[in-house]
Amino acid sequence: MAARSAQFVNRMGQFPGPKKFKQYIVCHVILGIVLFLVYYRVNGGIIPFFLINKIPLLKIGPGTPTLYYFTNAENDGVNIKWFHGANSRLTLRKAMKGDAQMVEADVMLQGQGTNKQSLEPIMAKLPDTTSDINLEEWLALFVTTKKKGFKLDFQSTDAVEITLEKLKAVKHKLQVPVWLHANIIKGPLGHEPRVDGIRFIKHVQRLFPECTLSLGWTTGTHTDLSQIGYTWNMTLDMYHFVHAHEIEPPIVFTVRASLIRNSVPQLKWLTDNTRGSILVYQPEEDKQHVNKELMHIAYRFDPATSFWDISNPDLDEYLNKNRHLSKNELDPLVHMRDNVAFRPMQWLKMGLHVQQHSVLGSEEALVLTSKAVFVLTKGKYRPSPHNILHGRVMFINRKNRPVEQGETGLNIVVRSSKYNDFEHINGIFCFLGMDGQMKVDSRGITPPIKKGHQRFSLSSTDCYGFSVSDAGHEIIFTVDILNDCETFQSVKRERGKHAVLRVPVPRDIGDEMHPFIVKLEDSNRYAVIDELHLEYNPKRQPVNVKMS
Repeated sequence: MAARSAQFVNRMGQFPGPKKFKQYIVCHVILGIVLFLVYYRVNGGIIPFFLINKIPLLKIGPGTPTLYYFTNAENDGVNIKWFHGANSRLTLRKAMKGDAQMVEADVMLQGQGTNKQSLEPIMAKLPDTTSDINLEEWLALFVTTKKKGFKLDFQSTDAVEITLEKLKAVKHKLQVPVWLHANIIKGPLGHEPRVDGIRFIKHVQRLFPECTLSLGWTTGTHTDLSQIGYTWNMTLDMYHFVHAHEIEPPIVFTVRASLIRNSVPQLKWLTDNTRGSILVYQPEEDKQHVNKELMHIAYRFDPATSFWDISNPDLDEYLNKNRHLSKNELDPLVHMRDNVAFRPMQWLKMGLHVQQHSVLGSEEALVLTSKAVFVLTKGKYRPSPHNILHGRVMFINRKNRPVEQGETGLNIVVRSSKYNDFEHINGIFCFLGMDGQMKVDSRGITPPIKKGHQRFSLSSTDCYGFSVSDAGHEIIFTVDILNDCETFQSVKRERGKHAVLRVPVPRDIGDEMHPFIVKLEDSNRYAVIDELHLEYNPKRQPVNVKMS
């Protein structure tokens, strides 16, 4: 009886042996993984598309961040592929059949700038003024898809309002990310913008605010771009535009790959202070080798805040291969800059905090705009020849004000014990003046030190290096006259003209621990400060340096 029962169980297969059981489990696990991967690939994510819009927290539309929408991009902008210039029926069909998630096209009015100009938006880019496809026909394809988002690049102010009205009319049907782009500021080698920035942003905020706003600079090209880039003035223009119009993320700044070599610090500072992202694009006409430049951007920018629209297939392959290994592909000058980089977490902002735009820091630089605020080191240091504060400053006259003799410039303060009130800071002040004066004197401490004063040659670029050493028995204040603060090559600073001022410090002042303070003396200039770092070198020996 027992034997017959055992045979029955084995025939029914209810208790397979250990080996067969393991094979059974492995096969089903592999099958499950394969089915999941196929589903994920086809669906474009874990949550089914038909459920996303029915769940309030997951509702998507034109304002959905691109990396949130395309979940298979794994929160990395390099995985978002672009189709550029879909300005005809043929190119649009090609874009819709391809694997690019985002489709870019240009929009203007029919006959833009000619005597045949009409009020019909078409898909074209100057110098073309006609097209075989208008905006409504172009948008119709995106109303019926959930697989591709799009970016509209406005070619004229005239086209903005009427385009946005037509876009608004189909907004309730759009379930894909929408980018709206305009070049609103004159950039490197660029012409005056064809789109008025103020009118553009006002129309967007009124008619179609739920979008990713893309802003850029007009650009040109040249055979030699070694000294060209997005300058501090250009990035400050963009910063103030964004904040003047209270633009919130998602916001993207579009920059040209051939022009970023000298611009990474400026662009990183801009995105840090606007919570924005960056799109690096390479038009087909650009033939420059920019491998190292792309790696510099990849190294400095988080994968979730950098997008790439690269037309060169070889360069695009190089980017995808090395995006997450960028540190190994960098120019040596990048590592040199890392060694002297400004570290925001090591400094405190003090003064009138109501002045929102008065201290603007990032991993790349510090911008001071008002004398009512200042920064100081979190750490305190005892006077010693081994502690030296280094930095580099470029003064920018954005307010179009004259230089005040003995006032317009930067102060580095040591031995301060009172710094709660920006108007009554005490200590030893090392002043770098735009009138060509460097001074060392004391305020609010006893006994006062003997004042020191010296003139130096003015920089043609308003750019200076500085260092301050509180050696205990003396202050050693050095100013380097620099020809360049903005190009990538400028980090490799060569010692040229410089001035050194030494001022003795009375022993009675004491040697308590104090912070270093950096402060504008008046508000006539912006001060862009980078390479601000404290060097500690226990082996350093005092060096006598003369004026050269």
